[in-house]
Amino acid sequence: MNILVVESDKILGETIKSALEAFGYNVAWKRSAQTALDALDETVPDLIILEMQLGMHNGIEFLYEIASYPEWQDIPVIVHTINSKAQDKIFSASLEQLKVKVVLYKPRTSTAQMVKAVNNLLLPK
Repeated sequence: MNILVVESDKILGETIKSALEAFGYNVAWKRSAQTALDALDETVPDLIILEMQLGMHNGIEFLYEIASYPEWQDIPVIVHTINSKAQDKIFSASLEQLKVKVVLYKPRTSTAQMVKAVNNLLLPK
């Protein structure tokens, strides 16, 4: 199964990538929204793990972008954020509308919790 990780932090991106690869996932890690969109043109992943603070483009813009393409709009998304706005009702409603399945919060989420969330979404029950 293919996972696209969109994470601007080098250490965290490498950590998530390594942890998921240890469980047999194929992981593409991108550090910006634009490089992630370029990667989607090449391979449609089974899941996206998305940081919300991406510099020039934020995670919400990225989610709206992928929602505008039929071939991408059904990809499940895990949001991984430190953003306090994630508690806001409007923000939460936007995430639900945009196919976000899980919201995990930095730095409280361990790598093991991330892997568990991925497995819950991708592996048969």
